[in-house]
Amino acid sequence: MRAALLSAMCGLLLSLSTAAHAQQAWVEGAVRQPGAIALGADARFLDVLLVAGPTEEAYPLGGAVLRPTELAAQHRMKAGLEYDLEALAATRLPAEIASQVPRLQAWLKTLPVTGRVRADMDPRRLELDRFSNRPAADGDRFVYPRRPRTIRVVGSVAGQCELAHTPLREAADYLRDCTIAAGADRDWVYAIQPDGEVQRLGIAPWNRSNGQALAPGALVYVPLDERALRDVAPDFNADMAAFLATQYLPAEVP
Repeated sequence: MRAALLSAMCGLLLSLSTAAHAQQAWVEGAVRQPGAIALGADARFLDVLLVAGPTEEAYPLGGAVLRPTELAAQHRMKAGLEYDLEALAATRLPAEIASQVPRLQAWLKTLPVTGRVRADMDPRRLELDRFSNRPAADGDRFVYPRRPRTIRVVGSVAGQCELAHTPLREAADYLRDCTIAAGADRDWVYAIQPDGEVQRLGIAPWNRSNGQALAPGALVYVPLDERALRDVAPDFNADMAAFLATQYLPAEVP
């Protein structure tokens, strides 16, 4: 009797433990069923999205998957950027570049570490492409924003510059409507599309990249003059663009 009772208690404890550690993901934004979604065995992104049910207002190109296991690497990425800016602040640079460093330091502090990974969030494409339909993981957070109407130019600019999105307008053309700071690189910019794709684009007459239109919600990162950074932090601009790609459109984007 005692053995049977102990066996039953062990089974109950095991059951409770399994329930307590059931794997789940969270979904928010423009979906029909926000909140926690249980992950079955071998669950993939499409399994989560079919349960969540993106609405007609959802903007899959700006959708994001935030993964807890990516946080440590992205914390290191941000720490590396902070280190580079400290090194630049301690270096004798041209005045127009040195004046940008404190502003970039303050801005970087406001940018969160998100755990975002690049992911296709269009259920129709995921049905056809198993490679893009990646395995879901416990703690994944799926965010479906609504389609924005603007793009932002950030980095070496004088103040915030948010502009109305114009279909087929190229990244370099948006710069005409912003005040570019002295000390900015005049040859290159980085375009960060809303899905996290990063493109380094030429904007000078000698290297102009053509046909690089921006999607709604994209960022244009105007880098510091790369020639001035060469001996101190040669990878700062590229690393900054990569970190910006981990940011994402919030669920409440109008």
